[in-house]
Amino acid sequence: MIPPFAPPVALVTGGSSGIGLALAEALQARGCRVVLVARDAGRLAAAAARLAPLGPVPPETLALDVGDAAAVRTTMEALLARHGAPAWVVTSAGIARPGRFLDQPLAEHEAQWRTNYLGTLHVLHALAPAMARAARGQVILISSAAALGGFAGYGAYAPSKWALRGLGDILSIELGAHGVRVLTAFPPDTDTPQLTEERARRPAFTARFAAGNTALSPGSVAASILRAADRGRRHVAPGFGASLLLLAGPPFARYLEALQRRLLRRHPEDSRPP
Repeated sequence: MIPPFAPPVALVTGGSSGIGLALAEALQARGCRVVLVARDAGRLAAAAARLAPLGPVPPETLALDVGDAAAVRTTMEALLARHGAPAWVVTSAGIARPGRFLDQPLAEHEAQWRTNYLGTLHVLHALAPAMARAARGQVILISSAAALGGFAGYGAYAPSKWALRGLGDILSIELGAHGVRVLTAFPPDTDTPQLTEERARRPAFTARFAAGNTALSPGSVAASILRAADRGRRHVAPGFGASLLLLAGPPFARYLEALQRRLLRRHPEDSRPP
């Protein structure tokens, strides 16, 4: 039986590092019972040890591949049996593997779609009905600034993040009718282990276009996201550039696309067919 005064449960996928970990830390400090989800049990244990002193209830960990629909369903059903509907669901699990569309194998497209979009879908499909019945809760989908325009080199990654925007917009209507708020976040480059790996894989034209970008800290991104959630917003883009892209919409996106085309004309060697 769930205690009547149990702390609110906050489930965070991708919670062992980066933005997910920063959001988990903030929610732990708010007194939530944080449930961290990630694939690597060792990194989960280290993240849980980091969170434990921040709040009154030790965090839980779930070693889980969110791309595995059956495993997610079983694990989320057990979570609901233990704790009831979560107050917070943050879907931050994701991978970013940039590359030229002409060069990238189909498997890399499929892997990013499986984790970034389907991983979010699996978790929300399992938990949203209980949240709707409870008539409360906050869902946060971590998309990307790459879903706000066209960025060469992200033909495998960006579509999965564009899809999250579509899912978030629809859920904000459907779940909103049941008292569940939905926020989609579009963070730009953020100083995480994933960004280090991503930068090493960027094609030359992508690296040229992104040269000079200053990565935000995970803590500042998490703070921006939670402020938006507290205000009941539907979208948030941390940082000046991403915020401008979200607010200005297509005109600014077309301007950035024109800059990229200009760079490709200056460096034709970057775009030769394989």
